[in-house]
Amino acid sequence: MANDAAGTFPAGKGRRSAFPASDGSGNGGASAGAAVAQELVGDAAPDLEGKVPGGHHTARGASAPGRTAAVLAAVAGGIAAAILGTLLHGQLLHVGVTDVPAGALAALVLAGSVFLLCGLWARNVTITAVAGAVAYGVVALLSTSSKTLILTGSSEAAPGTALAGNIWLFGVLVVTLGAVVVGSILLRPRRT
Repeated sequence: MANDAAGTFPAGKGRRSAFPASDGSGNGGASAGAAVAQELVGDAAPDLEGKVPGGHHTARGASAPGRTAAVLAAVAGGIAAAILGTLLHGQLLHVGVTDVPAGALAALVLAGSVFLLCGLWARNVTITAVAGAVAYGVVALLSTSSKTLILTGSSEAAPGTALAGNIWLFGVLVVTLGAVVVGSILLRPRRT
């Protein structure tokens, strides 16, 4: 094992170097590092190729968060996306006499990004769907309130705002489905 910043022998024994030595094959010593890690720690340690013992693929041995943490993060992400998107969706871009619902489109991009981020962080596409479902539930609850027009800073007599509201309300479902599809593609196990 190459000399690294792992410390002296007692503290550094069994620790992996942050800068693996090259084995001349051009892969930065990943296969040699995996063999050393398996030898020192045993079968319970993830290897450096990105697989953990359960067969799940992770980025360079990083572990996924626990189920409870992932669900709580999805709920928080869904609530945040719903509230921020509701505040944002009422912004209209005035082009001549036409009101373009640019805020609703931006809110959908924001929501989809949050949903996808939750699922990728948890390495579970179901968490993406949970974040989207929570967001849709919050948006649906907010849409039934008479205070929603005050929250978005709009009035009842604005047809552009009504269009933006419908795009936001029903677009959350479409964006959730899109985020689930993208997440399932990105989280698909790679063939070796």
